[in-house]
Amino acid sequence: MRFEALTPKEKDRIHEGALEILAEVGLQLPASSGVAARLAGAGLRLSDDGRLRLPRAVVEAALRRAPRTVRLGARDPLRTAVLDGTRTYVTTDGCGSKTIDFTTGERRPSRLEDVAASARLTDALDTLHVYWMMVSAHDVPPESRVAREFLTAAQNTTKHVQMIDVARPDEARALAGMARALLDAGVFAETPVSMLISVVSPLRLDPSGTEAALLFAGAGLPVALCSMPIASVTSPATAPGTVLLAHAEILGFATIVQTLVPGAPVIYTSFPAFADARTGITNYRDPRRFWAASAASQMGLSMNLPCFTSGELASLLQRPDLLCFGGLLEVSTLLSYEQLVIDAEILRDLAVSAAPQEVTAETLGLSAIAEVGPGRHYLAHPHTAKHIREFVVPKFAETERAVEPERHGPIKESPREKARREVRRILDQHQVPPLPERTAAALETILEESARAVPA
Repeated sequence: MRFEALTPKEKDRIHEGALEILAEVGLQLPASSGVAARLAGAGLRLSDDGRLRLPRAVVEAALRRAPRTVRLGARDPLRTAVLDGTRTYVTTDGCGSKTIDFTTGERRPSRLEDVAASARLTDALDTLHVYWMMVSAHDVPPESRVAREFLTAAQNTTKHVQMIDVARPDEARALAGMARALLDAGVFAETPVSMLISVVSPLRLDPSGTEAALLFAGAGLPVALCSMPIASVTSPATAPGTVLLAHAEILGFATIVQTLVPGAPVIYTSFPAFADARTGITNYRDPRRFWAASAASQMGLSMNLPCFTSGELASLLQRPDLLCFGGLLEVSTLLSYEQLVIDAEILRDLAVSAAPQEVTAETLGLSAIAEVGPGRHYLAHPHTAKHIREFVVPKFAETERAVEPERHGPIKESPREKARREVRRILDQHQVPPLPERTAAALETILEESARAVPA
């Protein structure tokens, strides 16, 4: 299937608008920050009003330095995600703070055990390719939380792990050290971890988070440069205006990274959203979000950068490199184990929906139509026996029987109950190979040393 949210002329108009914003409005960054000093050393200076204005030539030169292909390494080399424009990989949803307890059904703050369980579930679900840190472990001290979450996830999945909003340089330094230890031990062949860091919309950079991103990039680890504008709150109250602001923010951030760390692996990451007109909170069910996410995918791909977005089917039709989907409820804040399993099945269906259908003599079935003729059925025809294997059979989505339900009795399990049974099966049976003991001990040492170095 093919769907274009933007015409070529509209893409050009958005890009020109973004270049105009960066040159005339600029990005806000504290002049006292270390990033500002480094940029000054590279010839880019903040103005008296605290704005970093980026001329077109500077942006265009920086973008030319960014690689098109970015590799997200996995403990299982066959699960490495190669972001080169040839296929779409799917990450879990991320950045939740609460969990529906699998035993009691109660909502509670997320814990480290939820990181472990959600990573192991992701490892077992074939339609998910990258574990995006789904929840924050509130039972871990803040000074070691990020490193502990990564170590726990890496112990429970052989897929790539991406961290969200590593906010401090010491956190990035610890992750880079752990990545180096995993590479030196031969546990990973490449890039054991990546990070996502957001611009503070509209048009502001957090100096600490930016330092963390630069440290990560300097270690050769991929950085997803993210914009999450909310229409009418942190961006204009229109879908095109929100896509434009996100595009400007990502290009500006990419320019800073490529100016200070030329050739660093970066990912164009745009998650445009809309506010609920009644409350002002984020509304992921606004139908315009799908157009906006699709348009954001087009803009990212047109920059010749790996592209990461959300938006389900509308975005999938653009074939972004990464698509975020699955496992979180209530505006992506609440982890549900059952929902993760259900969403994995939905992802299978979305992939089938977006796939092009080859039109050949075989798929047209001309000979079968001629042989069956008028008024007969195709059930016993060899063409049906061959192709019915391609049909998708729902496991969790179907709630009622459409034909003669009285003959079969009451429905025994709801989709969520079926999913709950599948979660229990996976958690009981799916085993992830442990990290080598010496490597795990080395990672613990790095984690502990990093935590001790954080000021009280």
